[in-house]
Amino acid sequence: MTDYFSYVESLFKEGEKRDPPLKGLKVVELTHFVFGPNVGRILAQFGAEVVKIETPGEGERYRIATIFGRFYNRTNLVYGIQNANKYFIAADARNAKAREIIFELAKRADVFVENLRAGLADAMGVGYAQISKVNPRIIYASCSGFGQYGPLSKVPSFDVAAQGVASLAVKTGWEDVEEFYKLPDYFGDFLPSMMVVFAVLNALYYRDKTGKGQYIDVSQTESLLRFLYDITYFSLTGEEIGKTGNIDPCASPSGIFKTADEKFVAIAIMTDQQFEALSTLIEGLRNGERFRRDRIKELNQLVEDWVAKHKLDEIMEYAKKLGFPASPVLGDVEVFNDPWRWERRSIVKLLDRLYGEIPVPGAFVAMSATPGQVKWLARPVGYHNRLILKKWLGMSDQEIEKLEKDGVIGYWDEQPGCAPPPIWDAEKDPVFRGEKDE
Repeated sequence: MTDYFSYVESLFKEGEKRDPPLKGLKVVELTHFVFGPNVGRILAQFGAEVVKIETPGEGERYRIATIFGRFYNRTNLVYGIQNANKYFIAADARNAKAREIIFELAKRADVFVENLRAGLADAMGVGYAQISKVNPRIIYASCSGFGQYGPLSKVPSFDVAAQGVASLAVKTGWEDVEEFYKLPDYFGDFLPSMMVVFAVLNALYYRDKTGKGQYIDVSQTESLLRFLYDITYFSLTGEEIGKTGNIDPCASPSGIFKTADEKFVAIAIMTDQQFEALSTLIEGLRNGERFRRDRIKELNQLVEDWVAKHKLDEIMEYAKKLGFPASPVLGDVEVFNDPWRWERRSIVKLLDRLYGEIPVPGAFVAMSATPGQVKWLARPVGYHNRLILKKWLGMSDQEIEKLEKDGVIGYWDEQPGCAPPPIWDAEKDPVFRGEKDE
């Protein structure tokens, strides 16, 4: 056998590849923004056929919520990546005839995901009570800020609100500064969405054994709380852990420090061996009670002063030679140009039919036999109407045309984020016409 690292690399690059693990799984989602859509995104990466239902015209509101108002070829790239690999139908669930289509899709689905305000899906006639009647085997997941019952259930939520109520925000910043910060990039949405995926897979396994579907109620705020040990600490000691800045209270010294060449390095010393290694470089660094609060500050100051006198490359060489943890703090440009990210497929180039070659984040996890894949970006509002109505429901062109004429289904309006690229030709697109799958 070759060495371990070559062997593992060969498993992912040369190993046998099979169909994706969720091939054949059908998912219907009625979602918007980040929390709910990210559930379908992950399932779709590993082979699930995910149909996203939007209202005709502008679709869901996140389509037009671009970063600093920037669009690319009339698409919101954040939305495009967040909803990659999905099929898009535009049918307003508030319309009785459109609900009939949703029910027909749900009859054939394995999973239904919604993240509307608690109780709204039910009020619209597409809640668990209604969907489970037409498909008792359905796995129905409701994603909301505070759950489907309880005193806060009707309160709307979003990422920064969830971080605040979950007591996450009060832990950010420095203890001597009366300011709090949200963790960036919708941490309060992405982490809970992973919990939903976990719950869905559990429910599918249970259904495989029993034949029974079930209802999943995931609270955004409660999901964040599940990762915080502060409640246990407080209940036993009567003390709040409080804000810790950019240090790790389980590592000492630790922090993010500025180097002599105006760069930044993250250092976190966990073991006595690592501490001894670092102490050979920094005068005055002695072990003792290194986890006492005042001692942590003293040690961190010594490291900060030492780092300020050395360039990043020097520090990284010391860390490699002596065996203590240190990592450069990288920005977007550095991450994008890092060969390691491309080799590990953390970033991949997607050749999309509508938008051309676009670098996107790769599949969430690496799997040697059944790897995930990003196949296409989100499509314009209603883009897959004909494809899905033919493929899932067996409708004819004439039936679909009547639905269009009666306003039961629809397409995009012309605002950026909802419409196709300017040079796109509908008549030359067999997927849009429903003649060919993606």
